[in-house]
Amino acid sequence: MPPPEDPRPEPATSATEAAPSTSPDEPAGASADVAAELDAVALALDDLREDVHRAAAAGARHERQLGELRAALDALLQILRVRETLEAGHLAMIDKLRRHVRDSNEPQLVLGSTPDKYQVELSQIDCDARMHLCHGRCCSYNIPLSEQDLVEGKVAWRIREPYLLAQRPNGTCVYQSEDTGACSNYEARPAPCRTYDCRYDPRVWLDFEARVPAPMPEGLVTLRRPGRAS
Repeated sequence: MPPPEDPRPEPATSATEAAPSTSPDEPAGASADVAAELDAVALALDDLREDVHRAAAAGARHERQLGELRAALDALLQILRVRETLEAGHLAMIDKLRRHVRDSNEPQLVLGSTPDKYQVELSQIDCDARMHLCHGRCCSYNIPLSEQDLVEGKVAWRIREPYLLAQRPNGTCVYQSEDTGACSNYEARPAPCRTYDCRYDPRVWLDFEARVPAPMPEGLVTLRRPGRAS
């Protein structure tokens, strides 16, 4: 036998139960607007981060641009704080970006660890025989000097990037002949120049044995009179 029906009426559903509650200060659609704002902020910060990378790499020439980026970032933060759309995670990301900007303005000290460059095992690559193919592009690499190099005082280094081997504005080593690729400071060259082996470096060779060089890096000029062919 089924149980008797309860004669009491069903309680009415309140308006607050029937629909999600909204604050008088938060109209419908506000959450979507905030999410869109945060997405825009994330994109803006990504753009700023890329600009900072480019400006830091250019060094002193872009100090003014770095100042403008900081000012733009500060203004953006003030706007977002007033609108109360920043959360803890966003603030942490911004602090990290600020530290990166600060560190980018400080010279990054690089010092090689080879104790005696005159005792290292020399590379057996016949550079002169391949210079007409590779154009001595390895001489555009960042070469850290050692304490021995600094004490000797025979090798120049970059003032703003201590202690990397000095380069010309076009990115080539200051000691590399722009005609032949030969080194004009060969006897005092740093340890990495003595030991470097290009055979398996994809930046230099597609196929070392077949003498097929990789494409020249963008912005790096070829030699005027590269070495002898063989």
